[in-house]
Parts: sequence; structure tokens; C-alpha cells
Amino acid sequence: MFKQLFQAMNEQLDGIIHALPTAYGAEKHALLGQLKQLRDISDLVIEEWLLFEEKLAELRQQPSLIPAAATSHEALMHEPDDNLSDYPPFTMPYQRGEGYFKLFMFQQAAKEFETVLTSQPEHLHARLYLALCFIQTEEVTEAYRHLQILTQLTEDAKLKAVAYNAIGCIHAILGNKEKACESFQVSHSYDPNFKDPVYNLEACRTNTGVLQLGVAMS
Repeated sequence: MFKQLFQAMNEQLDGIIHALPTAYGAEKHALLGQLKQLRDISDLVIEEWLLFEEKLAELRQQPSLIPAAATSHEALMHEPDDNLSDYPPFTMPYQRGEGYFKLFMFQQAAKEFETVLTSQPEHLHARLYLALCFIQTEEVTEAYRHLQILTQLTEDAKLKAVAYNAIGCIHAILGNKEKACESFQVSHSYDPNFKDPVYNLEACRTNTGVLQLGVAMS
């Protein structure tokens, strides 16, 4: 159902994108009206999806209500990236932030993760995601600050690996190739099975490829 809905929306949006540059008068007004309708539908879908995710999170906080037979389906309710296993307890802002992050809505996600850190400054995964949001919105100073705090607070090797990989990406963005390579090497030393710093190290040395932040966004 949703696949057909979004296929139709994408086809309509493609038509608007193609026609809008040369449209004028009544035609342009009609196209802008169609674009507003698509935005309204998109906002509604996002709002309903986030509400659904919040209800799932509430259910997960009450394991006594879930039959034992359902535990094998737990991964369908929430499936974290391999490098971010062992999540802290769910909170509503965290859940919303993660949802926005997966939708590439990084400014909205950052606000939710900041809310989490206001009451739970030790929530390391929220701090990591906030830093990644700041990287995506090109607020690299704030991203770097949160990543530095994270590397000092956590003893988890995988989490350190993701953090140092992101620090390396920041150095690469700023043109500090030597520091970027050092950070990627540190990341790899914490988790040799984590492939992104290896890829990033090669990309940085050869000026090819797109840097990988190390967290799935889909």
C-alpha cells in the first residue's frame, strides 16, 4: 500500500520538477498547489509513522504484556545498526529523534536528541546521533565537541570506533587529512571488524569515494 502511494507521489513530484521551471501564470499556480498537497501528505505520513513508533516503544517497555512466542519478532519492532547494539532504555524524544534521523530530517532529529541529553547527559547513543546530525547540518564544531565528550565517557570499544570514525570525517571535511587518517586508524584499532574507517582511510589518502559515518540511516 505505502509502496504504491509513494510511487505515485514520486511520479507526480517528478512531473512538477520537470514542468515548474518553464511554467507561469495559472499553470505555475496549479503546480505549486500540487506541490503543497504532496508536502501535506508527506507531513501526515511522517506524523502518523512517528506516533506508531512511539506506541511500539511504549509496548517494549512492558515486556510482561508480550507473549514469549513474540520475542522472536522483536527485531521487527526495532532493529539497530550492528555498531550501535545494546541501546539504552527507550525514551519518547530518543525514539522520535531516531525516526527523524532515518528520514534524513537532521534538524528535527537534533532537537529531539538535545531534549534527551538535557535530562540524560549520560545517554551516549543520543549524544552520538546528535553529533552525526550536526555533521549533516555542517555544524562541525558542535559535532566535534559532542564526539570528544563521547570518547571520554564511554568504555565501549564499538562506540569509540564509531565516534573516532566520525571525528575522522570531520577532519577530512575541514581538510586536515593527516588528523583524519590518524582518527580512522584509531577507530579501526578499537573495532577491527568495523569496515568504514578502513574505507575512509583509503578514500582520504586517495581523494576518492564518499566518506562513511558508520551508522545506517535507512
